Amino acid sequence: MDDVVMNTVPKPEKSSAIESEISLTFRKGLQVMEAFDGTSRLMSLSEIARKTGLNAAVTRRLVRTLLQAGILVEKGQRFEMTVGVMRLARGFLDGHRIAQVIQPILRKSAEKIGENLSFALHDQADATYVAHAYLPGQFTLNMISVGTHVPLHRTASGHAILAHLDRGDWPAECDPDTLGPSVDSTRKRGFSFVEAGLISGVSSVAVPVFSPARQIEGAISMLFPTGRYTADEMPRSVLDEMQQCAVDIGAAG
Repeated sequence: MDDVVMNTVPKPEKSSAIESEISLTFRKGLQVMEAFDGTSRLMSLSEIARKTGLNAAVTRRLVRTLLQAGILVEKGQRFEMTVGVMRLARGFLDGHRIAQVIQPILRKSAEKIGENLSFALHDQADATYVAHAYLPGQFTLNMISVGTHVPLHRTASGHAILAHLDRGDWPAECDPDTLGPSVDSTRKRGFSFVEAGLISGVSSVAVPVFSPARQIEGAISMLFPTGRYTADEMPRSVLDEMQQCAVDIGAAG
């Protein structure tokens, strides 16, 4: 009998299969939208191209598409994001009941402890703020608002999240050797404390927020001038209320 030669075709890797289903044009369009951050409200085509790393022709087509969709508006030779972009966020905000449920819970706890509180969700290598409860006369930062994203490795919110992620799932920016002691301490004591991690003179404390299935979702955090509190001298009443706030928000999700 003749030998039968089996031609085996290697199966494509999972990542290759996923890549084949990705729209690169759509992803580039998102890059253009993300380029309009707090420091770049109005930009020319060349500025957008430089910031995104896209070539001029691609940038022009994407900007024209966003103009037609009502996401951008042209002002002279420059472009600006319109309020139309909020339509894209509506599904998230309504789906997570930010205004209806999360905001009142956060506000109630902030008033109890007399401090501003924020709620941020895990967002890849960042923590992205989705709600704030600001009290008159209390310490705050103008640069922090809904949608602001901060790196996990430099903030208390980030450390509270990292403490409940497998280290294999940590972003590349998060060095286990450097962050390990802080994150281990966070897991043991139930809260994270980062002194002047992101901005000089500003420290933060945070507690983790879990989903009903006990998956880490985000963190409740409080900012304050460095020196007001230390990790060993955080008022128990403040921590207890922040942790109760985290439980209530997690249950609401």
